[in-house]
Amino acid sequence: MPACLWGRGKSVNEYTGLAARYDALTQDVDYAAWLDWYRSRFAASGQPVETVLDLACGTGTLTCLLARAGYRVTGADASADMLTQAMDKAQELGLEPPPLLICQPMEALELPEPVDACVCSLDSLNYITGRENLERALRAVSRALRPGGLFLFDVIPPEEFARRDGQIYVDEDEETLCLWRADYDATSRRMTYGLDLFCRQPDGRWSREQEEHCECAWPLELLGALLEKCGFTGVRVYGADRSAPPAEADERVFFVCRRAPA
Repeated sequence: MPACLWGRGKSVNEYTGLAARYDALTQDVDYAAWLDWYRSRFAASGQPVETVLDLACGTGTLTCLLARAGYRVTGADASADMLTQAMDKAQELGLEPPPLLICQPMEALELPEPVDACVCSLDSLNYITGRENLERALRAVSRALRPGGLFLFDVIPPEEFARRDGQIYVDEDEETLCLWRADYDATSRRMTYGLDLFCRQPDGRWSREQEEHCECAWPLELLGALLEKCGFTGVRVYGADRSAPPAEADERVFFVCRRAPA
């Protein structure tokens, strides 16, 4: 299954049964490459980055990689099931200090103190449906950052969602079979994924769980305008190679910006 299908936000009925199987089904995600890119952007910013928010952190793989790289990390996600996996992962790795994990939706994010940078990976912002909620989330990120703090995230562009309409994706291992059905409505710019998850039980029988995931295709121009409205500056947009402007064929687009200085 293409890695780009997996986001880490949460809406109703999402990431309940899937949480325990998420890591096994996303082994093709190159988290080390994500970490390298984030660290390169931190270094290029010309300002120290010591504290990082991993927004919509999911099962915490990137959260733990950031912590092992020496950052003080907070992981936030709306799914308690996903955060349980993240907590177990951090404990198994014996991270000191351990990441702070908080259960909050993006649009209601509230941190105890500002951070130097925020990262939001794997099209999690696409999981916010509704422009008002998106604006609330961006304002919440702005408040969570210190003045001049960095915000790095990626989205799936509308053109890619349109290409996925009607597709069926299959991912499996010896214990799990996962089927995704993609249905895109160009008028509402909503992508709905119907998910069937079949899991082998200890007695050899198979159980079936169903979830529905919904993402919104945000136009890049709208995202740029909302970022500026919500207090961000220096917005730069890159294509799938993370170095050049996006092209229509890109499956993923990356944003780099910073909270405006005080």
